[in-house]
Amino acid sequence: MLLAALCWNLANASEIKQLRVETGATGTRVELQLDRPGDYKVIELRNPDRLVVDFADSRLARNLSMPAGAGAVKAVRTGQPQPGIVRVVFDLASQVKAMPPRIETTAAGPRLVLEWPGDAAVALTTPVIAAPIVAAKPDPIAEIAKASAAVETDPGKVVGKAATVSELPGTVATGVPTRVATGKPEPMPTETPAAAAPIPRPVMQAGMRPLVISIDAGHGGQDPGAIGPNGNREKNVTLAIARELARQINATPGMKAHLTRDADVFIPLNRRAVLARGAKADIFVSIHADAAENRSATGSSVYVMSTRGASSQRARWLADKENAADLIGGVKLAATGDTLKSVLLDLTQSGQMKASSDAAAHVLGSLGSVGKTRRVEHANFAVLRTSDVPAMLVETGFISNHGEEALLSSPDYQRKLATAVLAGINEYFTRQPPPGTLYAARAHALQVSQAASTGTGANSGGSP
Repeated sequence: MLLAALCWNLANASEIKQLRVETGATGTRVELQLDRPGDYKVIELRNPDRLVVDFADSRLARNLSMPAGAGAVKAVRTGQPQPGIVRVVFDLASQVKAMPPRIETTAAGPRLVLEWPGDAAVALTTPVIAAPIVAAKPDPIAEIAKASAAVETDPGKVVGKAATVSELPGTVATGVPTRVATGKPEPMPTETPAAAAPIPRPVMQAGMRPLVISIDAGHGGQDPGAIGPNGNREKNVTLAIARELARQINATPGMKAHLTRDADVFIPLNRRAVLARGAKADIFVSIHADAAENRSATGSSVYVMSTRGASSQRARWLADKENAADLIGGVKLAATGDTLKSVLLDLTQSGQMKASSDAAAHVLGSLGSVGKTRRVEHANFAVLRTSDVPAMLVETGFISNHGEEALLSSPDYQRKLATAVLAGINEYFTRQPPPGTLYAARAHALQVSQAASTGTGANSGGSP
């Protein structure tokens, strides 16, 4: 009877099928794929820094291999503290507090997700002034660890439990620790230089405003957009990507997301830009999924507004197709009159079209890390016409292609697309930070630090 009970328990134990560690623009992410729901417990340990996950009534898959460390995770190992308990230990590179764990539902079963924030997105994308540094700067990883003053030090604190009860809220912060090249020290034969002060990492403070990113999920309601060979509708794909992008943006220090639609509703094209302006958006990103009669067409592309004709026949055709959305929604199209011409002229004069092209180039470059990309193109898109901030239309892939239709419907791929778009936006605002934002404060802090290192002085009155 005891042997039969043991066999029954083993047969009904949950199995950890896959374990992945990856790092990128949103920090370090760990995924533990399970075959069925089960209880787990997450424990943070210090000296050395570790994060432990205990799974009750579980076992490891026979072919499961431990991934190499990446980002905040130095190494991964497993053990069995007592019968029926599988323990997974993540050795950490520094004292970075993990975000609240959460469960994601996938076709392969529930997935436990653990994430560690970092701050490499700024370090990776901030232009470094080419000048010799007298003394090497301290390790940025140590500086990030010092900044985590609120980290809990209780070695037995349980931060996650009962994965089967409900999905736990999850957040993502931008970046992972990295190193910045400091140049070659100058020889100092008679005097030992004092250690250079670390580059300060400003945080959101009173008086700063967040960058508002307006995300427009294309189509919606009675306008399904393009429909893939397997019946997936563009309106559903764009909403899913938009929601994931908003989630990542809201978890990024210094940014706030605005969704023009967060439900399956129809919104006229000109109304979308009005909503973005009402939210005081700093940038407008319209998410779409491309389609073509040629079912082999693949790749993502980015489009911006043009008042001087389309950059290609394909761009002109796409603009005409997207502009017809209002006809499907039953909206009467207004004739292009003096008011619109005035707005377009103002856009041209104010340089917003150039800003749109610059931002679009960064986003397209980041999308190259996900898959094939085409190029930044220009056409007269109605949804971009009245925008007075940088605006772009992102075609995330071809829903008309069997392979890309499946990818666009995958939560994993949607997350990667959102991460790439966010990385491009982050790159653009890091290089061109609006005044009064965290990005401007960071840029100014970098300028002051570099000027102090070279002894040239700095203008403390504003950002570069």
